[in-house]
Amino acid sequence: MIKLGENALFNKKEIRKGKKNMKSTTRNTILSILLTLLIVFSAFSPVLAQSQTAEQTISETSTSFSKLYEEVNPSVVYISVAIQGGSSNTQQFQGLPDDLEELLPFLKQFYGPQGQNNQDQESEPNQNQNQNQNQNQNQNQNITYGSGTGFVWDTEGHVVTNNHVIEDATDITVTYYDGIERKATVIGADPDSDLAVLSVEDYRKDIAPVKMGDSDTVKPGDYVAAIGNPFGNAGTITMGIVSALGRNFPIDDGSSSSGGHYTIPDMIQTDAAINPGNSGGVLINLNGEVIGVVNSFVSATYSSAGIGYAIPSNLAVRVVPKLISDGKYEHAWIGISGIALSPDINAKLELDRDQRGALVETVQSGSPADKAGIKASDETVTINGSEITIGGDIITKINDREVKSMDDIISYLAFHTEVGDKVTLHILRDGKEQDIELTLAARPSVEERTGVKANEKTIKEQVGEAWIGTYVKDITNNDIKKLDLPEGTTGALITQVTKDSPADDANLQENDIIQKIDDTEIKSVDDLKAELSKYMPGERVTLTILRDGKTKEVRLTLGTTKNK
Repeated sequence: MIKLGENALFNKKEIRKGKKNMKSTTRNTILSILLTLLIVFSAFSPVLAQSQTAEQTISETSTSFSKLYEEVNPSVVYISVAIQGGSSNTQQFQGLPDDLEELLPFLKQFYGPQGQNNQDQESEPNQNQNQNQNQNQNQNQNITYGSGTGFVWDTEGHVVTNNHVIEDATDITVTYYDGIERKATVIGADPDSDLAVLSVEDYRKDIAPVKMGDSDTVKPGDYVAAIGNPFGNAGTITMGIVSALGRNFPIDDGSSSSGGHYTIPDMIQTDAAINPGNSGGVLINLNGEVIGVVNSFVSATYSSAGIGYAIPSNLAVRVVPKLISDGKYEHAWIGISGIALSPDINAKLELDRDQRGALVETVQSGSPADKAGIKASDETVTINGSEITIGGDIITKINDREVKSMDDIISYLAFHTEVGDKVTLHILRDGKEQDIELTLAARPSVEERTGVKANEKTIKEQVGEAWIGTYVKDITNNDIKKLDLPEGTTGALITQVTKDSPADDANLQENDIIQKIDDTEIKSVDDLKAELSKYMPGERVTLTILRDGKTKEVRLTLGTTKNK
């Protein structure tokens, strides 16, 4: 025991006093700490709660999709097709970038005719192999194979897929989730909605149909999952969210007589991974309901880039029953093409800067719009370097639905009307408001629009190649000097314009230089020919031309070389 002497720092009394003070200080310190912790936790408790909620949501979502996959996947089928002659319209090997074209033979070998991995397959020599080899090669050399996805629609053996998956197919095989195969035939198809229905031979009665959901209830940010067969990998599920709604997707049949393309309205955009082979598959919500039919993806690398699209289920619910009963679907149709108003257009028309609506550019002869007296544009003006036709009616409402663009009209017709319905268009004409009533007709079919079936090869054989109506030549140094052109000017120089041709109607002139078709640069006559070969008669294009040292854009509808 240590004793404190006279020279000690503290005496016993002071120590007792210090102990008392220490207890008081300690008590106060503890209270202060507790108060501080209370304040801190009070401040952060919402954040912690949110974090816990987010983690719980993610966990629950993951679990939900696991269960949903088990429920839905058996209703999703693998579709393989064979097409005699020509090129496949399926997406498995379609649209490879130039730098990946060399991989095409490998992909076909790896995935095989049915889209399955054939790498581990073995074959035994056949005694008749040599005799039959040449015959088999001749039979198969003009066959194109492809694959996609579909889903069981009902208990009557009907499977739904994309039209582009089965278009022109001569042989269709449906493979169920457990590997059982069945042959199938197309009983109905609609190129304008890109939907088709198959009838499966000896179909599986133990496979339940999918549950169709209400796409009108879908919101951006909703969790969704896509189930399909990307790159031949059957039964693949990918998860994401709804990225956006109301995306109108063009249908490029090259035959729109109204001067533009028809579109699939109100497409659902998602970041769930979608790749070639997913087409025709399902996009489901957390209730396991199909809210979209997977249709396409956008990518510069031939793989998912986080932008995929699905046909809204509410459109499929309207179209599919008609395809089953009638083999076709009739879309309600007005017969116009147009563009959305903009501040620049409004300024030209002396309208309020914020005026919204769809400016009618063209009216198809004999259409409901034509019969009702809808006025097309008849004056061309230049706005920001582009030629725009003005003077037509401006549609601001269809029935009671506000119209801000042509997309609004397309969507309303698709989801709220049928052929034979009467609709009222509220328009602005010469600055005055008026209502025009018309009766909706059936949109002309692809065959009616072109005169032939919707097969690109056949169209070009029977209708002819796309035609502008000009004689052109490559630009020479003499042309550059004669026309006082900048050094190095390239393009296709017009030497003559054919009377009553599309070029003549668009007021193209001798010595105009075609430098672009839409967004593709034209440096020579060969470039012009090559680019025109990608289009078909009836398509509307924008030509960028050089005239008198100034660049301008001219829109025209391509004619045909047939009987020219």
